[in-house]
Amino acid sequence: MKTVRKKVLIADCHEDVLIALEKLLEDEGFDTTTVWTAGDALHLLDSEAFDLVLVNEYLPDAECEGILKALQRKGGRTPCIVMQPSAPEITDFSDLEQLGATDVVCKYAYRHIVEIVNECLVHRKTKALVA
Repeated sequence: MKTVRKKVLIADCHEDVLIALEKLLEDEGFDTTTVWTAGDALHLLDSEAFDLVLVNEYLPDAECEGILKALQRKGGRTPCIVMQPSAPEITDFSDLEQLGATDVVCKYAYRHIVEIVNECLVHRKTKALVA
């Protein structure tokens, strides 16, 4: 019997982040799709179903808010983790949480991101998504 792998969309403008997260998440048993821009992410979200989205807070063509709003329009069921370089130092993420972000993490804490993805998709320990 073939196991269905959970699909993760990763949107970031840094190649090193995309490569590292793609490899780590694939090694954990997830299917990944990587994109460089918010526009590409939005296009894929319109045409495919993903089990989780990882998005850099700032992409070359837009901020993550557009992706969060698109997920809300689709019913807000897809967890979205926002990545940013300064996440450990910033303590107020209420604006992103109000838009539906499941979590905000340091984009370079790869192992931590993998743990959170596993919690969301394997162990189902997600924070309540804001509708």
